[in-house]
Amino acid sequence: MYSDCHEGPLVDPKGKFTLDEVTDLGQSNCEELVRPCDIKGILHSHSRWTDGAHSLESMVSIAREIGLEYLGISDHFLSENHQEGLDLAAAKVQREELDRLVENNPGFDVFQGIEVDVNADGTLPVDNETLDYFDFVIAAFPENGGYDREQLLEQVVQAARHPKVTILGTPVGDFMLTGCHGSAEMERVLEAAAEGGTAVEISANPSCRELDWTCCQKAQELGIYMAISPNAHRAARLVDFRHGAELAQAAGMTCSSILNTLDSRQLRRYLTNGINKSQ
Repeated sequence: MYSDCHEGPLVDPKGKFTLDEVTDLGQSNCEELVRPCDIKGILHSHSRWTDGAHSLESMVSIAREIGLEYLGISDHFLSENHQEGLDLAAAKVQREELDRLVENNPGFDVFQGIEVDVNADGTLPVDNETLDYFDFVIAAFPENGGYDREQLLEQVVQAARHPKVTILGTPVGDFMLTGCHGSAEMERVLEAAAEGGTAVEISANPSCRELDWTCCQKAQELGIYMAISPNAHRAARLVDFRHGAELAQAAGMTCSSILNTLDSRQLRRYLTNGINKSQ
């Protein structure tokens, strides 16, 4: 059983907000270990618009039911691997539906993101103007791309530095799951993420292997935000965020290191201003 969420003076060790902003945030104590009750929302989820099983309305309904304050829908952008993906025209229609859901669910916020498959050289197959339409961008790395380890590393490093990438998705998380133990490869990824102001995803999927604490701790030392993400393709899988929070707590992660401990207002401010991102 978990006790009540942390209360106490707010600190901002990563310097992401001004002092005046910090005093007005009302967040749980950032220095405390993260708990499931500290997670305000989820940013990586999919709907029936692409390869998800349920409608946007169902996803929002379940997110509210399990106590979240916001939900990020990050359906796939059209690509060779995702022929069902959205193009910009479809995304604009989806935005209209999301706006209606916000109107019909007072006190709950919805973010429209996009998951984009990264090219072999680390660039994105979508122009910056199109990416700017979305609230956030998740960089995805197609499995079994046929790359050698060094090529995959360079692909991830370049994506981490991309000014429009908000979150590095799996298999970056898998690097943390395969016994990196401070490996030079993962350290280069994390340094690039710190340089680019890019968050790194922690998989909340219960079927995943245990996290490599060394990599998580290195990310925290570098001041990198981590996003606890169930990558939910079904509404019922949204609840997996609790498992992810338990993993992060066991890894020694504090609230200040977890992106989705920010409330909706803080998160919108973060996504608008970015950290070390070109404006």
